[in-house]
Amino acid sequence: MLRHPMQRMSRGKILRIILADEASITWSTDNWQRTNESQTIRQEKLSLWFADFPTAEWPVGSVFAFTIFWKRDQRWENRNWQINVV
Repeated sequence: MLRHPMQRMSRGKILRIILADEASITWSTDNWQRTNESQTIRQEKLSLWFADFPTAEWPVGSVFAFTIFWKRDQRWENRNWQINVV
């Protein structure tokens, strides 16, 4: 579950998704025509997991869509999120 989901962000910024547990993030910027998978990295001091996405390569107006696979539970979140790149 994401507590503070964004709806838009400025192109060129780093989009960081922070999670409480280890996960893989399946994502797309072309309406799921092609998918990518990113693994979260553990931040030991805060006991959190995160993944960074550089938005500089994405055109203004693109939509970053993603879903989460929780590794410990071996389950999908069963929801997609979208963030508009402005």
